[in-house]
Amino acid sequence: MRGWLILLLFYGVGTAASKWGHVPLPGNMLGMLLLAAFLLSGIIKPETVEKASAFLLRHMLLFFVPILIGVTDFIPLLSRNQGPLLLALLIGPPLAMLGTGWTVQRVVSRRRRQQLLQGIGKEEVS
Repeated sequence: MRGWLILLLFYGVGTAASKWGHVPLPGNMLGMLLLAAFLLSGIIKPETVEKASAFLLRHMLLFFVPILIGVTDFIPLLSRNQGPLLLALLIGPPLAMLGTGWTVQRVVSRRRRQQLLQGIGKEEVS
């Protein structure tokens, strides 16, 4: 129960900060960023919100149903723009995967280089 309260608290704080502070981020995203900061800093232990977040992740598909139903209101608009939408759907995901893969490879190779340099430095000191 405590995990749910914490998640709801951060959602509420994020929503309020977005609305009243004129922050150009959606409240739910701002709340997640604040929660991540508290988790990374150790102020909140991950175990505290683990059960509530696991439940939400298990049932995430249910949260998309209202959005998918809402898309039906835009069918005329979508049908008029089939070409650009199809192009975006065919090109966007592969570009995102390529960009993500390239970024991960760069980060991994940089970390390996740092580990090698640290290993060489330790050998020279010994």
